[in-house]
Amino acid sequence: MATRAATDLEFNTKSAEETQRLGEQLGALLSAGDVLALAGELGSGKTTFIQGLAKGLGIDPDRVKSPTFVLLREYPGPVPLVHIDGYRLEGAESALWLDLDWLFSRRKVTAIEWADRLQACLPEERLELRFEHKRTNQREIRAVAHGARARQIIDAWGKVGDPAESG
Repeated sequence: MATRAATDLEFNTKSAEETQRLGEQLGALLSAGDVLALAGELGSGKTTFIQGLAKGLGIDPDRVKSPTFVLLREYPGPVPLVHIDGYRLEGAESALWLDLDWLFSRRKVTAIEWADRLQACLPEERLELRFEHKRTNQREIRAVAHGARARQIIDAWGKVGDPAESG
């Protein structure tokens, strides 16, 4: 179920499939240059969501794996997806060796798990997604817009519908 507030959008999913469908809905709305900053505890559904996001971007979701041990993966597609996992980084300073211009390219969509660990490196214009594990297979996902483009994405996403009803 999606609920709306003045500055954000909130979803509650009841299965991994619903979490993936929600990601797929968002992926279909994204354009090259969009940046997603995902935050949430281990097991809160971030990678599952990004698998759906990839599908919405026209990328095989089965190719998406957590990049924890390699830090990042890039998936080619109509709009390439850069998938970053900041879990092993010790703050923004440890990410400064990364090529941020390449990561936040205007030709790709960038999705960053554990983005709260890279806060100082994040672009001002981004869509923040906060994941919270509620119960077995149940997740609360809240989207917060940072900038005009992120606000457009949230407005469009809020009109798409409930992922529980589209499966």
